[in-house]
Amino acid sequence: MAYCGALNSHDQYFFNRRAEMVAGSVRPPRLDLSNEALISAHVHAVWLAAVCLPLGRSIEDVIDTADPELKLRDQAKDKIKLKAANRQEVIARVRRVLEADLAMLESSRWHNERWIDRIIDEAPVAFDRAFDRWRELFRAAEKQLTEAQNALRRARRRDEQEEAKRLQDEALRQLNILRQVEGRREESDFYPYRYLASEGFLPGYNFPALPVRVWVPRKEGEFISRPRFLALREFGPHNIVYHEGRKWEVVGFQSPPGGLDERRSRKRICRTCGAYCEPDLDLCPVCGLRFAGENSLLLSLLEMTNVKCRPRERITSDEEERRRRGFEMTTAFRYARTEEGKDNAVEADVVSNGTPVLRLTYAPAATIVRINHRWRSKEQPGFLVDFENGDMIEKAPDVSSLPNRGHRLESVRLFVQDTQNLLLIRFRDESQDTALEAILQYAIQRGCERLFELEESELQAERIGEGERRTILIYEASEGGAGVLRRLVEEADGMARLATEALAHCHFSADGQDLKPSCKAACYDCLMSFSNQQEAHLLDRHKIAPHLLDLTKSRTFLRFGERDWAAHSAYLKSFTDSRSPLEKRFLAKLAKGYLRLPDEAQKSIQEPRCIPDFFYKPDICVFCDGDVHDHPDQKAKDARIRTELQSRGYRVVVIRYDRDLDIQIAEYPEIFGTRSQK
Repeated sequence: MAYCGALNSHDQYFFNRRAEMVAGSVRPPRLDLSNEALISAHVHAVWLAAVCLPLGRSIEDVIDTADPELKLRDQAKDKIKLKAANRQEVIARVRRVLEADLAMLESSRWHNERWIDRIIDEAPVAFDRAFDRWRELFRAAEKQLTEAQNALRRARRRDEQEEAKRLQDEALRQLNILRQVEGRREESDFYPYRYLASEGFLPGYNFPALPVRVWVPRKEGEFISRPRFLALREFGPHNIVYHEGRKWEVVGFQSPPGGLDERRSRKRICRTCGAYCEPDLDLCPVCGLRFAGENSLLLSLLEMTNVKCRPRERITSDEEERRRRGFEMTTAFRYARTEEGKDNAVEADVVSNGTPVLRLTYAPAATIVRINHRWRSKEQPGFLVDFENGDMIEKAPDVSSLPNRGHRLESVRLFVQDTQNLLLIRFRDESQDTALEAILQYAIQRGCERLFELEESELQAERIGEGERRTILIYEASEGGAGVLRRLVEEADGMARLATEALAHCHFSADGQDLKPSCKAACYDCLMSFSNQQEAHLLDRHKIAPHLLDLTKSRTFLRFGERDWAAHSAYLKSFTDSRSPLEKRFLAKLAKGYLRLPDEAQKSIQEPRCIPDFFYKPDICVFCDGDVHDHPDQKAKDARIRTELQSRGYRVVVIRYDRDLDIQIAEYPEIFGTRSQK
């Protein structure tokens, strides 16, 4: 299948770059292979290049704006239907893009042989849905235009006419920006390729995915985009946005045509562990606690949608104080589910001097919910919103003062959500020292940044939960994820190396000597930062130093369900074949190197009927072949079964008796891990 010709320069550049990537002359950036959404975006990019759909300069070239439902144009609908004859070639191209990392990809918990097929089959629907946010903005602008024109016809006083004309002109400017009628084209958020990347359909690293936008009526007007988690604070009700030397106050939502009610939901937050769930559940899905009034919150939430603002010349002292104190924000989480309906999470124990000190839980592709409860300066939680027109009301007005037109004021809390990798670090001691836990949170965050060479904005952390379930929650906030948190769970010396970096960041040597006596408690070179200034009074590097020293000598051991690492190792040994010393030696090598143990031993597989010696979820079979497997009949049987396993999507690893075990194990770091550096 040849790449398309006769395209405009914008489309041709995109297709040429994708063709180079497929040919192997251009490699994509290093990917976080645990992030399914990011890998899907790269698959979509190859698919879009293969179907040869030119997007042009405006989304209006793809979406039929004359259609009341804003459907795809007929040309686009026809193009995105991939012909059966070309489907296998597209799959081959996707594999070529990912082949350098295919081994690591196959070790992810969500990937299997059918995954690429499914993403390609679902690509036309995903492509159509990616324009839903554009459709929402377009419909909102058209609605404002219609209402303004009707108001202009009804207006009798000059001030009413001027206000209606202002709203009409503003709606026209919004429609022009959405259609790319004028102004900066490739730099606009609504340039088709840039827009699809911001919606997560295509890969994009230089602009936020699924952003929240604010309409600023400056000159011809413009939309400003922010990542959702940042927008929840920056575009919060009545917050002041500084842009191009002027101040703008956020005053309302750009209500979608169906109304804000479509964005409402109710969620129950477990105070004990910080998880959230649907309001009708009686038990917390994470900690199993039975819900009651004192251990959970039942919240009425409004998902943060696009907002609008108005110019402000002066800000009162009360407003300045309110801004200084900021919003009260909290985070909740929910695990993703596996195909078997279980929580997609991996647990590990951090053991120091023979004592478990931390419990780690790594959850890939978990759902993170950030909730904006209120301004800290206000006692009552929630924000007043008029659900009829989207206006944000600062104070509850006197009903008699409201105009005759319909109003529906309700108090709601705002939220956004995203899918990210997260790590929960739970304390194992019974004491509850708030200051120590705060210091440990920032020390771990700084140590992680140093260890994996991350910027401060790439990881976010906060403390959640109560009592014995109190936890430090860390999640990857960068677009596409950093892919580093899983290493802290899977590598035996991961937390030890992190603690070493954190200790150095706190101005201590490896043996605990103070290298910066002038830093009495904390400074901006160690634990303090702009984001944690409200907790600066709690930070004391001397208080955390002995705990970090203990962690530098720690080991991290994976858990397997209810079994810890030692119990699981004994469990696996009990299933080894007494006639196969190779199995015992293989397990011993893994244990000695603190490598990843198999999930199961002697697992029975029905089709093809066989029993691998060891099994790693979801689909890795390990066979330990002694000299009996050199017999011609056995060799032929092995080849037949293992070929069929591979054809059914399993990955087959063979450990031979006549090769060095250390060398063979080192050939599969994506399965067994890497040996501890200590």
